[in-house]
Amino acid sequence: MNRDNLIGLTDLLLFIFIVILSLVGLAILYSATNQNLDIVLRQSSRLLFCFVLMLSICFIDTNKLKIFTPYIYIASILLLLFTLFWGHDSKGATRWIILFGFSFQVSEILKIILPMTLAWYLSISDDKEIDIKKLFFSLIIIFLPIVFILKQPDLGTSLIVLICGMITLFLSGLKTKHISFIVISFLTIAPLLWKFLLLPYQKQRILTLIDPGSDPLGSGYHIIQSKIAVGSGGFFGKGFLNGTQSQLEFLPERGTDFIFAVFAEEFGFFGVIILFLFYSIIIFRFILITLRAKGYFAKILSGSITSIFILLIITNISMAIGVLPVVGVTLPLLSLGGSSLLSIFFAFGIMFSIARRS
Repeated sequence: MNRDNLIGLTDLLLFIFIVILSLVGLAILYSATNQNLDIVLRQSSRLLFCFVLMLSICFIDTNKLKIFTPYIYIASILLLLFTLFWGHDSKGATRWIILFGFSFQVSEILKIILPMTLAWYLSISDDKEIDIKKLFFSLIIIFLPIVFILKQPDLGTSLIVLICGMITLFLSGLKTKHISFIVISFLTIAPLLWKFLLLPYQKQRILTLIDPGSDPLGSGYHIIQSKIAVGSGGFFGKGFLNGTQSQLEFLPERGTDFIFAVFAEEFGFFGVIILFLFYSIIIFRFILITLRAKGYFAKILSGSITSIFILLIITNISMAIGVLPVVGVTLPLLSLGGSSLLSIFFAFGIMFSIARRS
C-alpha cells in the first residue's frame, strides 16, 4: 500500500471514529433525557446538518479558507453585537440569537474562529517572529469578542475563548519574555477581576469547588451529584438506562454539562477507558495532520484545533469529577447542543481540508 492510500485510509478511520462517537452520544443522550425521543431526534437532525457542513468544508482549499477568515471574524463580531441587543434571553443571560427558527450561540463558534483569525494574522507577513506590535494586535483580536461575551454575561465561555486564543499564540512561537508579561499581567489584575468583574454566583462556583459541602443543596449540588454518579459506576457500570442518578433525576444538566457522569455511571471505569481510547485515536490523527500540514497558517491552525479539542474534553470531565468549577463546557460529540456541535464539526471540516491539501 502506497503512502497516498495509507493517508486516505487514515482519514477514513478518523471519519469512522467521529461517526461512532456521534452515535454513542445519541444513545447516551437518550438515557440522560429519560428516553425522550423528541430531544434525540432534534439532536440527530443537528448532527446530520453538521456532517454535511463538515464534508462541505472538507473540500474548501486551505488557502481560500485563509482568504475568507478575516471576513468570518468580522461577521462573528457583528453577530455578537446583534446578540447583545436582540438576542434571546434565558435564565438572565442573553447568549442566543434566533435564526430561521433555530437558536444559535455565537460565542461557541468563536472557539474555532478566533484561532483561525490569529493564524491568518500571524501568517500574512513574511517575518513569522512575533514582536511587540504583533502581540499587541493579536491581543486586540482576542479580547474584542471576549468583551462582548462577558456582557452576555458568560464568564465560562469567555475564559475558554481566551484560552483558545492564547493556545494559538503559544503555538506560533511566542517569546518567553512575552509569555512572562502575559502571566504577570493576569496575576496582577486577577484580584481586580474577582472584586469588580465576577458576579456573585460566579464567585460562589469557584468557592464551591474548594468545598462543595459548604452548600450541598445550592451551588455545590451539581458537583456532589456528579461525583456520586461517576463513583457509583464502579468498574463495569450499572448498565445502559440503569443509572440511578440520571434516571431518578438527581443529576442536573445531565444532557449537557454532566453527560460524562451519565456515561461513567452506566458504563463504569471500563467504558470510560474505551471512550478515552476513541478520543485518543481522533487526537492522534489530528497530531498527524498537524505534522503533515503544509504552510504556516495550516500548521498553526491544525495545532490549535488539536489543542482545543483536548482542552474541551479535559475541561468537561474535570467539571464532572469536581476538579474544575462548572463553566458550561460540553463534551465533544456526546453532549446535547446545536451550537457546540456546529463548532466542533466546523473544526473537523477544517482538519479534513488541511489533510487533503497535505
